[in-house]
Amino acid sequence: MEFDSIMIPDHYELPVPPFPSSELVDCWTTLSYLAAKTSRVKLGSLVNPIPRWIPSQLAKVIANVDYLSGGRVIAGFGLGFHEGEFVNYSPQAKLEDAPTRLERFVEGLEIILRLWTEDKVTFRGKYYTLKDATLLPKPVQKPRPPLWSGGLGRKSLMLTARYFDGWIAHSVPPPSPHGVRSPEDYEERVKMIKEHMKRYGRDPSNFTFGYILMIGLIVKDFSKCFEVIESYRGAGCNYFIVEFTPTPPPEKYIELTKKFAAEVMPSFT
Repeated sequence: MEFDSIMIPDHYELPVPPFPSSELVDCWTTLSYLAAKTSRVKLGSLVNPIPRWIPSQLAKVIANVDYLSGGRVIAGFGLGFHEGEFVNYSPQAKLEDAPTRLERFVEGLEIILRLWTEDKVTFRGKYYTLKDATLLPKPVQKPRPPLWSGGLGRKSLMLTARYFDGWIAHSVPPPSPHGVRSPEDYEERVKMIKEHMKRYGRDPSNFTFGYILMIGLIVKDFSKCFEVIESYRGAGCNYFIVEFTPTPPPEKYIELTKKFAAEVMPSFT
């Protein structure tokens, strides 16, 4: 059994001590490097906060990595949540309220999808404007790369069901609201997505329900992985991503990844 993908978070700062901004690599720069070092594995973001980007720029960056990798990109999108990142790294230089970020997300998503699929794009929205914008080269994957959502709220889950090909969640220690609390919490959101998908005439059997298995911070050691994986499989998860937190040095990270592949993965087919 082999790993299916390499997924990298899109964060420049995080509000937890193990992740100082100086130690967070840039998502798409790193995935571009990995595209040149690999030939089969998929390459994805977990997730790009569209409101923190200029959407047309994000569309260009992702399309370029899909082109360089021969069509192996998974594009993960979300709203963003950490104030420091938006103050220091967004065009608006502040973290706007959730309704505004949701509006920016919807406009930005439309811009990205149109730039990937149309020859010229003119767009006039509340937040963004394009005039005869052209994006070349287009993504290799047609009509577009797979889209994964990191949204958790009711409106975000509705958008997930309408536009996306997958949904990814993770657990977080309380009191943070930016994750699922339990397999039961995860299962409830899976049901909501499936119900919305049926209303949009989409088939949930072709959808990826993902979970980030955070070993160290949430799952304390390898022996606990089996129980956690089975509980989330029972809740509807069909794709697991392994993350070691707090992040060890690269050599140790590779060692732990190999250990997981040898000791945990053979139990699941």
